[in-house]
Amino acid sequence: MSTRMVLSVAFVAFVVLGMVVYVLNEGRRADYNILTSTEDYAHLGAELYAANCSQCHGPQGEGAIGPALNRPEWHVGDKNYDENTVTTFIRNVVHRGQYSPQPGIQMPAWSKDYGGPLNDEEIEKIITFITQNQWTVPLEYTASPNYVAAIPANTVQKKMYPSTTQDVLATKYPDKYGGTTPTADQKAALAADSKADEAAKGPAYQEAQANAEKLRLLLGNPDPNKPTEQLNGLKQLIQGKGCLNCHALGSAGTTLGPALTEVGSRRDADWLTTWIKNPSLVKGDNRGPNVMPWFKGDNRTDFWPMQPTFMPTIPMTDEERAKIVDYLSNLKTAVVVLPTQSK
Repeated sequence: MSTRMVLSVAFVAFVVLGMVVYVLNEGRRADYNILTSTEDYAHLGAELYAANCSQCHGPQGEGAIGPALNRPEWHVGDKNYDENTVTTFIRNVVHRGQYSPQPGIQMPAWSKDYGGPLNDEEIEKIITFITQNQWTVPLEYTASPNYVAAIPANTVQKKMYPSTTQDVLATKYPDKYGGTTPTADQKAALAADSKADEAAKGPAYQEAQANAEKLRLLLGNPDPNKPTEQLNGLKQLIQGKGCLNCHALGSAGTTLGPALTEVGSRRDADWLTTWIKNPSLVKGDNRGPNVMPWFKGDNRTDFWPMQPTFMPTIPMTDEERAKIVDYLSNLKTAVVVLPTQSK
């Protein structure tokens, strides 16, 4: 065999071998790209989850206002995981929203197709995150707490300290201005009388100003014009116990856990007392939507899934706990009657 032929055969063999190696490695590269894409999607989904979902479903998917999303049967690799069933269910709920039995609480539609803020790709990222079981990642994306903003007054405090001229007049003269059911003429009269009293800095205006200051001090909200003022109100107690590190009260706090701005609309004082005293002792069937016996009364056998809570037990005295509970239980969107809790 000539040298030229030997070289030709060797070259062909080298090319064939190279093609085989390429084909084998191409499969590995495809798997790596899929893995990288899944991991990237999961992390991007965790960021979206922290910004949009954590308040209701918990920072680790354990369930809070809404049910747990951190469920073994929803994790890729679990023996009971069915990709089509799980992803289709989550996708439909996220797209369209979901009814909740809690007063004033309902999962909104998140898809832009239904008026929500998220596009299809963002929703798929959240689904990927949920199914990849990486529940410590959202903690990396929690917004820093706002400790400067004021906390809101609750319904009892607003009634005790009416802080606008209109509220003062309406409280003092309910017959004249119609109380809780004013006519159009009474509303117009109240607006006109309030405007006149404010222009003259009259008694109703002055009382409203005094009440606003009393309420500010009670709540412990800072006055920008008094930078050296030492406050000892509810905000200082709540912030000192770390509540604003996880929860929002108005614009104060952050979004790691459920917002508390209207918590009294969905939880009563007894529940809040038990919860704050030791969250880990509150069973899953008395958390989230399960607090409300909405379809089987106290004889329920089916519950929304809930996992152990992320919230720790916070040391405080009985007096401190009572002050916080009294404040929170009266933070309401409106006067609501809470259903009796299941025992």
